[in-house]
Amino acid sequence: MNSSVDCIPYINDLNLEIKMLIDIKNNGNCDIESITEKINQKKELVERCKSNLEKLSTNQICYRLYLNMLNGLTPSKAVEKVATENYMQDITPTDPEWIWTKYYKKVKKIIEPK
Repeated sequence: MNSSVDCIPYINDLNLEIKMLIDIKNNGNCDIESITEKINQKKELVERCKSNLEKLSTNQICYRLYLNMLNGLTPSKAVEKVATENYMQDITPTDPEWIWTKYYKKVKKIIEPK
């Protein structure tokens, strides 16, 4: 695994934990206050991770793709955004198809559950 994307599985796990806690909370068979607090803590941790990724990811395409997806873009929109940013900053590659084929597929392999 590429060391520049080692934190992606961790963030993915945090997002899964948040979804599970929300399901537990919605089920109503628990201490809602405690679950809400845990959800908020994990959401804050994800936001800190996203912020750190943003700082570290200036020229790292896999990081930037994943960060854009964490921020709500679809994979295709994330690829388009990175391609446009690269073009504007005179960084290669600028071709969305190349970014999709070479970089998005790497990210997808890392974030997909096994």
